[in-house]
Amino acid sequence: MDEKPYVPPAGIAETFAWVTVSHMILIAILAAGAITMLWWGRRLRRQRKQALEDAERTAEERDAES
Repeated sequence: MDEKPYVPPAGIAETFAWVTVSHMILIAILAAGAITMLWWGRRLRRQRKQALEDAERTAEERDAES
């Protein structure tokens, strides 16, 4: 009889180890991207807030002059 050799579950895990590693790398890249987007968003928010404050200050100075 042709019997297939027994493959233990650990053997299957070793077969798919590259999938696990590639998923971990993908998760790390996506996490770094998410952190970068949060950082960039905070930076843009600070810039927008500063621009609004500058515009208000300029308007107040213009009104005080006239």
